[in-house]
Amino acid sequence: MQMVTGGKSTIKGQAFARDNESGIKGIAVLNMNKKQYAARGTTVVLIPYTAYYKEWIEVSKKYGKQGKVVELPKEARECIRITQVTNDEGQFEFTNLMPGQYLLYSQFGYEHTQHASEVVGRRDHYINNSYQGSSDILNYFTYNVNASAYVDKVVTIKKDGDVEQVKLKKTL
Repeated sequence: MQMVTGGKSTIKGQAFARDNESGIKGIAVLNMNKKQYAARGTTVVLIPYTAYYKEWIEVSKKYGKQGKVVELPKEARECIRITQVTNDEGQFEFTNLMPGQYLLYSQFGYEHTQHASEVVGRRDHYINNSYQGSSDILNYFTYNVNASAYVDKVVTIKKDGDVEQVKLKKTL
């Protein structure tokens, strides 16, 4: 509990998603792919990333695959801090933190751009009345779909009084 109440450090951040239009997995073209910020009021969670919580996360993953829920004791739940995105640029902040490691995570919706093509016909090619082959006639289109971004990051505060700037981002 002292890690999340007894210090002078701050974690400031921004949560956003960005579509990948570059064709290279995980890399977005900065000038083409606009940031889509987490909406005002989106929840951001901070967990002290201690050995206890790391073990709980692993056990939860293991039992979660079996459909079971592993509850945290009340004392451990009280150490988890929650804040909300405060503006239209996805910004959030946690204060009064001590040095150590923290796990931040959030989940929010955004618009994902999809591209598709459809074969709408065939074109035959002839030279001197001799059939040479065919090619597809394609119709290309783009549409937007609702998507969900789950973002997380481990942040380390090295000394009391530090202000850490973080970006919780998802790039498709």
